[in-house]
Amino acid sequence: MSDAVMTAWIAAGSAVAGALAGGGVTGCFTLAAARRQAQSTVDAAARQADAAWEAGRRQADAAWEAGRLQAEAQLDVARQTLAGQRLAAQREVRRAAYATFLAAADASYQCRLEWQQALGTAQATGCRDRYRVSLTAVAEALTLVRLEGPDAVSTAAQTLEGSLEASVSPGRYQDAHAEFLGTARTALAAP
Repeated sequence: MSDAVMTAWIAAGSAVAGALAGGGVTGCFTLAAARRQAQSTVDAAARQADAAWEAGRRQADAAWEAGRLQAEAQLDVARQTLAGQRLAAQREVRRAAYATFLAAADASYQCRLEWQQALGTAQATGCRDRYRVSLTAVAEALTLVRLEGPDAVSTAAQTLEGSLEASVSPGRYQDAHAEFLGTARTALAAP
């Protein structure tokens, strides 16, 4: 082999080795760059997923809190409605007890007046008996007023009942009646 051929083979081998070596180095750099780019893409996707997760968690927390506040508001409205209905029912029961008592007291007062006017007549005994029966009705109605209260109304009712006794002047009834009405109205108007 001639020196020229040998030189050519050496040059060709060098070129192939250089190409292979240069391609390997370039391939390593290309592979490393591809790995960095892939890792960067993965990291960006992970950050995006974390941000989406955190945003979703905050949104769920906010929705939970809004639902809780709405439920509390609805419970408050229901409690207020029930309290209002209970108060209205209590007022109606009291009003009925007061009205029953007043009707019994008025009827007893009329029986008393009739008895006092019939004194010395044949009707006096019947009028007296009706008056005594009417006092029983007043006492029964007074029991309802005492149950329903309040104390101020019960006290005024007792005063009104006492004004119906035969030994008390008839004028006391009107004052006791007015006092009971005022006290009962105040109790019914109270919140």
